[in-house]
Amino acid sequence: MERKKITTIKMIASVLNVAPSTVSRALNGHPGISPVTTDRVRKVALAQDYIPNQAAISFHKKRSYTLGLIVPEFSEPFFSSALNAIENIASAHNYNIMIGQSHDDMETEISIVRKFMDHRIDGLIISIAKKGSDYQQLSLLEKLNIPVVFFDCVSDRRDVHFVASNLQTGLLKGINELVMAGHHKIALINGPATLSASRQRLIAYAKGLKERGIELESDLIVATDLSHEGNLSALNKLIGLNEPPTAVIVFNDYVFLDCFGMLASKGLKDLFKFISFGNLPDWGFFQHRPFGSIEQFPAEQGQMAASILIELMNEISAEEQAPIKCIQKHIDSDIIFFSDRTKAD
Repeated sequence: MERKKITTIKMIASVLNVAPSTVSRALNGHPGISPVTTDRVRKVALAQDYIPNQAAISFHKKRSYTLGLIVPEFSEPFFSSALNAIENIASAHNYNIMIGQSHDDMETEISIVRKFMDHRIDGLIISIAKKGSDYQQLSLLEKLNIPVVFFDCVSDRRDVHFVASNLQTGLLKGINELVMAGHHKIALINGPATLSASRQRLIAYAKGLKERGIELESDLIVATDLSHEGNLSALNKLIGLNEPPTAVIVFNDYVFLDCFGMLASKGLKDLFKFISFGNLPDWGFFQHRPFGSIEQFPAEQGQMAASILIELMNEISAEEQAPIKCIQKHIDSDIIFFSDRTKAD
């Protein structure tokens, strides 16, 4: 597949009928260029997907054998496990990896993408920031035939490549066990509504209740921005209900830790049974654990995402003329139970 022709300063200058030096100074914010001219130059540059010359030159060259990887936090066991799997696949195909942490911040994510472009990556694997993501930067990579594969926290767009966890398989098992233990008022502390992962949790939760003949109650569904304060605020909403739940499904293990910590500090550690997502590998060292935690298999997600990216890059390198179809894979989740599955009080 032929790479898209890259916009140069000379092209922009030709469109605007100005000197290339004027375009260059305008793009760099030179005070000698009027605001009107600067605005015209930047609008044309944006419309034509202009990128800095250093990156443009790099993109004209052959493969760099470098992959980009962006995740929220490498300190999270989920992502460190995924990284190990991605590195194994990359190494087997003679690729190096450039890594970046977004810290769940959109602006940081954008900055990392730009740096990766400057370093001429051949492809990108990304788990997008939970506080929002700017697809414009990622789509620019794809316009240049630099493939992007999402994993775990993925884009809502239908025209993207991704690997994600099928959350229903694990959560349905969890809800079934809660009901068998006598819990019929089951709440959900979900993540931000903008996240695909949040919507998938809600769908799985609703399906699990329906399969057990339990009516969905809107006041049992609350959301958190995933901050410590947001997690506790969501929990307090459930505690304050006239008829509070007896079990709570929470967005991930870290939300559980915040919630349980608050309950324990008030002498209420047995108030709810919890199911969380993530299955932290350190649970064995915790005295108090959730009723169960959903295993999302990060190593398998990372391995599959890297394999898909290698496949996409090989197709582009072979200059195939047919458009590459979107590759979208789901890996079934499971649940690990920690508590005795006894009847609710």
